[in-house]
Amino acid sequence: MTSSQTRSGAGLALLLLCAANFLDAMDVSTIGVALPAIQKELGMQATSLQWAVSAYVLGYGGFLLLGGRVADLFGHRRVFLWSLAVFAAASIAGGFVDSAPTLIAARLVKGIAAAFTAPAALALLLSVFADGKARAKALGVFSSTGAAGFVLGMVLGMVLGGAATIISWRATIVMGAPVAILALIVAPLVLPPDPKRTGPSARFDWAGAITITPGLLLFVFGVTNAAVDGWQAFATWGSLVAALVLILLFLLVESRHSDPMVPLAMFRRAKLSHANAIAALFQGAYVGFQFIATLYYQTVVGWSAFATGFAFAIGGVCVMFLAPRFATIGQARGTTLLMTFGVGLQAISYLFWALSAGQIDTILLVAVSQLLLGVGYAMTYPSIQVAALSDIEEDKSGLASGMLFASFQIGGGIILAAASAVFSAAPSYGWNPYIAGIGFVTILAAAITLLAAVGPRTSAARGVNYQAAE
Repeated sequence: MTSSQTRSGAGLALLLLCAANFLDAMDVSTIGVALPAIQKELGMQATSLQWAVSAYVLGYGGFLLLGGRVADLFGHRRVFLWSLAVFAAASIAGGFVDSAPTLIAARLVKGIAAAFTAPAALALLLSVFADGKARAKALGVFSSTGAAGFVLGMVLGMVLGGAATIISWRATIVMGAPVAILALIVAPLVLPPDPKRTGPSARFDWAGAITITPGLLLFVFGVTNAAVDGWQAFATWGSLVAALVLILLFLLVESRHSDPMVPLAMFRRAKLSHANAIAALFQGAYVGFQFIATLYYQTVVGWSAFATGFAFAIGGVCVMFLAPRFATIGQARGTTLLMTFGVGLQAISYLFWALSAGQIDTILLVAVSQLLLGVGYAMTYPSIQVAALSDIEEDKSGLASGMLFASFQIGGGIILAAASAVFSAAPSYGWNPYIAGIGFVTILAAAITLLAAVGPRTSAARGVNYQAAE
């Protein structure tokens, strides 16, 4: 812990950063339960309704690299406060929308704000907690809130959204604003000030920003659109081709820029690259499973949306309570084995589900699969963050965090689209679509387990430690 932070002040700072992290992670799913009411009041078409959800993911995934680099250049606390203020304002504005375009715009702005908040928050945590043990515990709590946001977002969306529809669907849009505003009031009192920079100021890489940001936006858009209109739609493949061109141009620009937005050497950091690959694949496998299992519980079993949301509660509770403990273990003993066992447990969970669906009682199916999945997720998610941030200098911690969060978002979108394609194509081959979809996810999880096992070792002495920039 830094000398300028008291124990209570550091605890309050952690609470504030975790609250922002939880809001960023769960906001993508809380709107889902309100979609029927939104469609009825605003007269939205089905395609537009889908983008009320996806616009947030589009902004979040598309701007994470830019958000991380901006935080490193202009100050982690400054960027955190400004982006949190924009998030709160967009949340409030979303409660007053009167058309589909304005709703989608509000969701897009919230996603962009989250893309700046998330990497700045993680960089601030590394700054507040400098001691190894304290940092491991703090990182574990931070990881658990993010993981719980992803895992429990559906559950909380069902509970809060179901209650909000009694009043208005707009309550689901604005409910994050009070938390964000409270965080804005407290943040200047507990977060460390941005250090004064000495020497020549770094030049902002505008060429890199205007190639990678639209490149990522088009990539996320293309993958998301594939789940709606298919891979053969012009909007899908056209966006992906344009994204590829822009990303290749970005790599060319960065290789020649004296102060690049993303130094290409970042991609040669073995621990960071390995962690990012695991993050993309592991999160994608979980999102694909959640998508297909949700359809099964509602369509085949006949559960309500409310009951389906609670089907994922066991896993979320495991994540909340176990992730901080596994983060401490990862700091002390290394993360490779934790990631391997974590993804391995998930593979076993998916295999059990595929073999048991329709063969055993659904309650037992949910309980066993979610217990295995929750423990595996609690092992893997914080281990990825610990490994990714090993040996990252303070002036690059925002960028590294942005790269990690981008991996989670982009991987989730790609594999969800692939799992959806398998699910849709299965009946034409005479396969059960649910078993085929989860079978695809199971095979992927087994491959991820092997990838985790052969990754670079993260020694206990070097876990999440970095040398502060002079």
